[in-house]
This record gives sequence, structure tokens and C-alpha cells, in this order.
Amino acid sequence: MSAKRVSPKTRWVLHIILYAVLAAGLVAAGLVAAFVVSAVKDLPALGNLEPKPEQVSYVYDRDGKVWTELHASEYRVPAKLGELPEHFKDAVLAAEDHRFYSHYGVDPKAILRAFFSNLTGDSGVQGGSTLTQQLAKKAFLTDSRTWTRKVQDAVLAVLLERQYTKNEIFEMYLNQVPFGRGAYGPEAAARVFFGKSIKDVTLEESAMLAGLLKGPALFDPIDNPNDALSRRNTVLEQMASYGYVTRDESEEAKSRPINAVSAKQDIVPIGGYFLDYILKQLLSRYPADLVYSGGLRIYTTYSPTAQEAAENAIAKVLDKDFPYEGKDSLQAASLVLDSKTGHILAIVGGRKHEGMLGWNRAIDAKRQPGSSFKPIAAYVPAIEAGMGPGTVVDDSPVTWVDPITKEQFSPRNYSGTFQGPMTFRQAVRESINVVAAKVQDMVGTDQSLATAARMGITSLVTQPTSDGRSDRTRSLALGGLTYGVSPLDMAVAYGSLSNRGIKVEPISILRVEDKNGSILEEHQSKRTLVMSEDTAYLMTNLLEGALTQAGGTGRAAYIGRPCAGKTGTTSNWKDAWFCGYTPSTVGIVWIGFDQEKTMERWKITGGSYPAIIWREMMKVVAEKQAPESFHKPDTIVTSLICTKSGLLPGPRCPAEDIAEELFEKERVPNSTCTYHIETP
Repeated sequence: MSAKRVSPKTRWVLHIILYAVLAAGLVAAGLVAAFVVSAVKDLPALGNLEPKPEQVSYVYDRDGKVWTELHASEYRVPAKLGELPEHFKDAVLAAEDHRFYSHYGVDPKAILRAFFSNLTGDSGVQGGSTLTQQLAKKAFLTDSRTWTRKVQDAVLAVLLERQYTKNEIFEMYLNQVPFGRGAYGPEAAARVFFGKSIKDVTLEESAMLAGLLKGPALFDPIDNPNDALSRRNTVLEQMASYGYVTRDESEEAKSRPINAVSAKQDIVPIGGYFLDYILKQLLSRYPADLVYSGGLRIYTTYSPTAQEAAENAIAKVLDKDFPYEGKDSLQAASLVLDSKTGHILAIVGGRKHEGMLGWNRAIDAKRQPGSSFKPIAAYVPAIEAGMGPGTVVDDSPVTWVDPITKEQFSPRNYSGTFQGPMTFRQAVRESINVVAAKVQDMVGTDQSLATAARMGITSLVTQPTSDGRSDRTRSLALGGLTYGVSPLDMAVAYGSLSNRGIKVEPISILRVEDKNGSILEEHQSKRTLVMSEDTAYLMTNLLEGALTQAGGTGRAAYIGRPCAGKTGTTSNWKDAWFCGYTPSTVGIVWIGFDQEKTMERWKITGGSYPAIIWREMMKVVAEKQAPESFHKPDTIVTSLICTKSGLLPGPRCPAEDIAEELFEKERVPNSTCTYHIETP
């Protein structure tokens, strides 16, 4: 029987359908091609894919040890693949792409498996994206779930596989992906979650880290401990299924708890104010992203020992009597400086460090120094002018009248009494205000200001302000300043006494290197002779007496080894200071209220709480240093004098008025006492 013939009309219809199908196919293919071309044409170049060598910036202490790390929202510490534990790499492969070393960037089997898992709701297996695709997305693209992005990451993945080896891609992937808490890369993740290097993590810790890649926030072991444990165990199960570990090893690891650490705060537990000081300098010279995430190496003068001693001393002395209760509490600041190098060793800008880059009382505050300014404005310029420890000044009432304003200035002593003629030595030891004011009058205000500026006081007002104020006043010797001084300036000034007349500019940053080791800045000690060595020694010898001799206002500060210092208390009880030093180190302590409220209720003087804080702080600092005495120049000699006249003892000078005193050789008196003479 012959085949039934198709009619011309039917054949025509079939042709139409065939051509329509072909046309539709061509159109669809064209659309797909156009879509792919559109997606591909916007792909970025593959150059410069490798992660930057070092993103975290490190801050080192004076011994070259890492003190802290600086990083912005992304904490990156790149790691080399060859340095990673095998069980960590295996955990990542088991959790994310166990066929990584056998596919070519895109894994059809994984895509099908992901498709069917979505249909069945099985969330325990891997997704369809390979590690290479994930790298492409993280490095170049966005997390948007669009067909365009999926085509792009597939194409990029194939291109990546052609340009890089599998190990290079794996290493780049590990250093690009986020593990949570701002950590990018395995080294940063191990530090953040376990407080250790990735080289030291265990099998179960590796599984937990690998599990984080699926959802860093969802599986944080502190925030979501149950979910984190379940996810970790799923990864361990997958490691056993894919043959990376045995079933027994997997089960044993599952039985162990997750011993992750809590997220650390960016604020360092000790030395926060010192770090603030470092950061403010860096941020004034470099962009913030370079400081926090540019891989800088910042070498500082920070001394953990001195810093801890300073913070502990303030807490030990003040917390018992003045518990810290917030912004209205009694405040304190201190600073420790190496007087020979200018290296700042410790900074305490307040009793509590409660926020980064805040108000730093040791650096930013300007407070009235009281009697601690006497050596700077009165006695040092006087000794430079030819006077000395044996110079006698009459402690008696005096009133000066300003020739322009007609204002009167009548200095009063803390005791409210007057003692008559006395030497510089006694006046310094007992902090006699009247004598200091008279000494300044002898040398002149201009010389006092010039000496203070040379010694390192930067806040002086030498020209009248708009309201007519300046530091050209009779109260300068007693610390009555327009704006006051900072503890840092006082440390520099007293450092010139400790350092035999040589002022050294303060340094906190020794060197800054970029991520490649190139030096961006380097600082050396800058020294200036601001007084003779003789003057520095004589002033120091006077200030030693304030700590060691009867009647000394600073006796509470004595640390049992050579040291010198001066108390400072303002007449309104708003500020109390102790400024002291050893032959190599300066320590400055200030206490008061931020609102400049009076401390009269407690009668706080520089010789009380500040002196005790200084003692507790400096005895710890001094313990780390070799015993050393203040160097006595050969040009300094001793001679007996009468303390009422400052001259050689005469036959009528009573024994109690005769004392041995220090002089520069050419300034030893050559005449006898004119105070104790026979009355007619």
C-alpha cells in the first residue's frame, strides 16, 4: 500500500511552522547572545586582582614589639596558601567547593545539585558557585542576584582559570572573603575569633571558620552559639564525606566545644590616650585610609611599663577617696618623658579612656601651674643672672602697683606668715611665694618669659590679647598665666633641668614605614642648650631638697633614690601639680576638675595626692633603670655661708645660721657677714 501523500496546503503550513520555529530560535539565540555580549562587555580587566600585600597597620612600642593594630571596617592580614594548615584548606574546600581542583571555573554538576537542593529544601549542601566564581564576584562584581551578574561571574571565573593557577586562585579567594567581625582572610579571622594565628588553629576551629563563609553574622559563635555549633558540625560531616578526614576524626572534633573569644574593642586596654596622641599626629599628615588600612609600620616611644605604672598610680591613689563617677569626677593627668632623648614613655589624659581621639588632658589641657612654675620663671633665670642657692632674699610684705592699670599685687605665702631673710634654698624647699615674686622682680619679666619659652613653654602670651591680658605680670613667677600650661610642656621644661641644661623636643613617633618598608618619616632627638650645666645642677640641687629635707613641700614624692621636683597649688585650689624628675626621666602629675571647680573642701595641694601619685608612678619606672646620680660639674664648689646674709660666716654668726652651700667657682663670696654685727 503506498504512503499517503501530503497535500500542498499541508506542506505549506508545515513549512510556515518550521520557519517560524527556526526564526524564533534565531531570535532567542540572538537575544541570548545580545544578553551575554551586554553582560560581558562591562566586565572589568583582570589586572591587579591580587590582594594588597598588607592592609593592617601595626603600631610598635619602644622595644619594637607590636603594641596594637590599626584597621578600618575591613581587617585584612594576607596569608600565603603554603603557610595554612591542611585541615583549614580542606575545611574550606569541603564547605564551599570540594571539586575545586577538578573543574574549570564553572561546575555544571554543582549547578544541577544546587538546583535540585533548592527544590527539595536541603540547605546542608554546597551552593552552585565555585570558589573561582565567588572570587570573581568578591573581587569585581556585586552581590546582586541577577542573571547578568551570574553570567558575568561565570565568564570571569573561566578567564581567571586561564590566567592563574588553582593555588593562586585559592589563595586570592581566601584573602578576599569575609569571615565576620570585619575580618578578611584566614589570618585575620583566626586572630579575631580565637586570638591566635591561623597556623595554630585546630581541626574543629578550622571547620568553624570555614562554616562562617556561608553567613558570617548568622554563624558567629558568640552571637549565635547554637547555629555556629550546628554549622561547624555540618562542615566536619562534609569533610568526612569527601574524604578529607576519617569518620572518627570528624566525630571526635564534633564532640569538642567552640572556644571562640568575644569580639575585641578597638580601644586598647592600656595606653588609650597615648594611642590617641599617635593617631592625631598621623591623621594630620596622612589620609585616614592609609593610617587604618594601608599596612603602615608605626614605631613609637611607648613604654608599656611606664604607661601601666602611670595608670595604676592614679587609680591606686585616687579611687579610694574619689571614686570615678563620670564627667563630674575629680580628674587627673600624667606624662612620663625620657629627658635624654625626648621620648614620651607614657601619657594618661584622664582617669578613664572612654572614647578614641577625645580630650587628652596631658596634651590638650592648659591649666594654671601654681608654684611648679617658680623654677622656670624665677629661679632658673636668676641663677643664670649670677645668683645662686645661697642668695638671700627678705621674706617680708611687699606691694607692687602697675604703672598703667594702677592694680596692686601683694603676694602672700601659703602659711600666711613671713620669715625674714632666707636663701634661695629655703625658699624653694618651702615654696615661699613672696621670695619667688621678689626674685622675678630682680631678673625682670622679660627675662622670665624668655627663659620659660626657651625651656619649652609654648602657651605664653607675650603680647596683649584683645581684652588686654598677657603674661607680662607680677604673678608670672607664681604660675598666674593667661591660659596656663600643659603637662607636656611642663615635662619638656623640667626635662631640661634633668638633662643638664639641654632641652630635647618631645618625640612619640620614631619612624613610619609604608607597606613595602619604605620610610615615610623618621624623627631624631632635637637638642637645644637652654641654660648652663651649672644652672641646671644648682636648680636641681635645690629641688632635691624639696623632696629630702625637713620642711620640703614634696617629701611625699621621695622614691629613695636621686630625684628632684616641685609642688604646685593654685590659690583658688583649682589645680594641683607635682613636677619631678630623676637623672634620666621626667614625670608630671596634675589633678583638678574639668569644670575648674575648687578643691578647697579637701585642701588638695601639690604635695598631697599629686606627690603621692608621682612617687607610686616613678618608683616603678626607676626600678627598670640603673641607679644614677645627678652629675655635678667640676665648676661647682662648696663653701660655708651665713644663711641670713649669704656671705662668709662672721665671728658673730650663730651656728644655726651657718650652712654649707653650693656655688659656681667664680661666685664664691669673698666678704663676711654683714647681718650679724655688733650693735652699738
